[in-house]
Amino acid sequence: MNNVILSMLAKISNLDAQAKQLAARVEAQSLMMSALLLTIGQNGGINELIGSVNKALNSVMGNPDDPYHPEAELLRQEFQEMIKVSQLIAHENDVLNSGEASLFEVRKA
Repeated sequence: MNNVILSMLAKISNLDAQAKQLAARVEAQSLMMSALLLTIGQNGGINELIGSVNKALNSVMGNPDDPYHPEAELLRQEFQEMIKVSQLIAHENDVLNSGEASLFEVRKA
């Protein structure tokens, strides 16, 4: 009985480690994509990139019977959030470079 419990604990521990590794990989990819979006945005190609991604997602989401439809919707939501974060960072970078007050600046009363 102890071997069964130990075996289950080992499997759970392994699954937890794999989940943490996957979460770290996803976060790293998210940071990489944000940096890529910022770089492309500085070169003026951001609208083309966004359009291409949306076109690819729309091709899957056009058919509600497609087994990948729920994943495509989740991917679209995450992509839109990533775009918002990149745009906020770009805006704050412009504000910091121009010397204007920042949205993140603590205002003294």
